[in-house]
Amino acid sequence: MSNPNPICVDLDGTLISEDVTLLALKIFVWRNPLNLLKIFVWFLCGRAYLKKMLALNVDIDVSNLNYNKKLLNFLKNKKQEGHRLFLATACDRHYADKVVDFIPIFDGVFASDGKINLRADAKANALEIMFGRNFVYAGNSIDDVRVWSKSAECILVNPTKSALNGMRGRRYLLLQDS
Repeated sequence: MSNPNPICVDLDGTLISEDVTLLALKIFVWRNPLNLLKIFVWFLCGRAYLKKMLALNVDIDVSNLNYNKKLLNFLKNKKQEGHRLFLATACDRHYADKVVDFIPIFDGVFASDGKINLRADAKANALEIMFGRNFVYAGNSIDDVRVWSKSAECILVNPTKSALNGMRGRRYLLLQDS
């Protein structure tokens, strides 16, 4: 019997309803509106750097995030069937590791690291290097279309309209909240 394909799961808008980076930005600016100047400078160094600096300056309690229960149940069943599960997110590795510690069903993490913003093509390439085109990907946004183009199977979780349009003509499993 062959091993089932690993399942890679996006975080923002997929596993959780929030966007962790936007949440961190809001908290950081709320603390002190002058922090907008820091954000601007960090952004000039790149999105991955901005995300890293936010992660170093803003603690987020991942137990308070809104997790997609339907997706979590689906993933737990897939784990019992022998699939390996990976969190694959553009948020900073610091936050991704906290989520994996809180939801201990994942076998590994792919995340932004302060230098590489793991989004769209960067995420697609990282997963292809690791798994070839033998992985399942669960996502929700137009950026995920690039990853789905390299995956063996596609799972759309509460997808945006642009993501649905980007998948026109392609087979996928749709998981939507009721």
